[in-house]
Amino acid sequence: MSENVSIEGVIKNIVKSGKVSIGYRTTVKNIKLGKAKAVIMASKIPRNIFDDIKYYSSLGNIPVLIYDGTSMDLGAILGKPFPVSSIAVIDLGNVSLDTIRELASKSMGGE
Repeated sequence: MSENVSIEGVIKNIVKSGKVSIGYRTTVKNIKLGKAKAVIMASKIPRNIFDDIKYYSSLGNIPVLIYDGTSMDLGAILGKPFPVSSIAVIDLGNVSLDTIRELASKSMGGE
């Protein structure tokens, strides 16, 4: 695996080849239902949203990838004209779960 895999590239690849759910409520819903394979969050979101998603993801052992940017930046990567605080990845598409776990550990500071 390439060490220069960017989070933006992975997000774009997942959106093109897989299936995602956009938004805080649907992200938490998919985590609770066990449908989410991974979660992507913007780093600059309200603390209560951040904590809720982290808590439910830890219960389900779901990797959380933190995008270093605002929710507007995350929305722009998805091609949406509105802020996106979180994304639940339902189907990974062409991206392996190992790649997501590796990026998640790096984004959480667990290198």
